Amino acid sequence: MDEQIIARRALRRPEGRTTLLAASSEPRIRTEVLHFHTTGSVEFWDLTDLAREVVARSGVRHGQVTVHTLHTTTSVVVNEAETGFFNDFRRLIQEAVPAERYYEHDDHELRTENIQEDELVNGHAHCGQLLAGSASVTLAVVDGELLLGRWQRVMFLELDQARERRVVIHAQGA
Repeated sequence: MDEQIIARRALRRPEGRTTLLAASSEPRIRTEVLHFHTTGSVEFWDLTDLAREVVARSGVRHGQVTVHTLHTTTSVVVNEAETGFFNDFRRLIQEAVPAERYYEHDDHELRTENIQEDELVNGHAHCGQLLAGSASVTLAVVDGELLLGRWQRVMFLELDQARERRVVIHAQGA
């Protein structure tokens, strides 16, 4: 096994606060935002139970739930929560988009758009996000339950570095 690959801790649920953005009973809709802090690059956070809880609070029996990240260097994915997979993916993404190479996004002599005062060097994380997945996933809700396969989990994927993050969970249906 590659010495740089570390054993990952079991998939963790993010600790943070949720804020209710919107709710209605007719139609049944509930939108909550989770605010939490990641701890490093290429790490997965389990959102499955939180999505289930939002569905339960919404009262939706038949409909859908969307889990959406508000950040361009993160993804929401559905996959198996298994240490070997996490290590394999970490190695794959680091080989495909190494942080050490040149990214025009990080070249402030060339870049003129969307620059902040505290701009991070994270071109690799933006490129990795496009390879890793999507900003959101939508899952069917039937009889009040998320339709997931036996090993599937809804996961937030951090591709940048330890940062404050927000995830929107939106349930709707009957």
